[in-house]
Amino acid sequence: MFTVRKWIGLAALATLGGLIITSSPSGPGGDDRLLAAMWLLLVPLTITIGGLAGEAYWSRWLALAAGVAVLPWGTALALTPTYGHSALPRLLLLGASLLLLLSLTGRSMFARYEGSAGGTAWSGRLMGLVRWTIICNVASVLSLYLFVVAYDYELAWQFAILATLFGGLVAGVLLLAKGRTVGILLVALCSVCFVPVGSLFVWQEATYPGEAVLFAAIFLPGVLTAWASLVAFGRPILRFLSAP
Repeated sequence: MFTVRKWIGLAALATLGGLIITSSPSGPGGDDRLLAAMWLLLVPLTITIGGLAGEAYWSRWLALAAGVAVLPWGTALALTPTYGHSALPRLLLLGASLLLLLSLTGRSMFARYEGSAGGTAWSGRLMGLVRWTIICNVASVLSLYLFVVAYDYELAWQFAILATLFGGLVAGVLLLAKGRTVGILLVALCSVCFVPVGSLFVWQEATYPGEAVLFAAIFLPGVLTAWASLVAFGRPILRFLSAP
């Protein structure tokens, strides 16, 4: 059963890569920054596929993060009228994200990936919260990357703030993956800052309420898991901050 589920996950990741490639068979040319940014996502996607095939413990996090990141977009696109265009790519996008989440979650998948990793012990209720904090905030990193790279900012400070949050989330997630308590603090701090920054961005840029809902669906899992981890590990973090 493990092998079947792993191959389903690999097929779902390959589907996401195929959708990026077929969105522009000629490659990321011209002035379309969003398309160029999407093509660059093929790099971590390829690394994730290789890691998942080789059963590297971190690859399950990246694959699940791809599912979490894509699910809101896939759902929104699947519910949007096609206006004569084929609905197949949208359905494939939604289906791939759901398959990633369904095939790679569960105790057997955890035992084969993080459960067999040396160093940090990833088992236990609180460590499960840390794992999902990593997964959901990697998903936030992937989505925030598109906003930072592809969006046309009228004011430089908007780009600077989002880029700073992007860098902070990347650093925090890497520290969490290494089992460092300070990673929780950094991810939680970025999540706290993201609420007013994201609210301002939506207020200025959203053209209809659905865009605000989509924005919240994309980033809320990362914010909530970061805050939950901060509460759960409050005492160790206080000891870390009060240490000489």
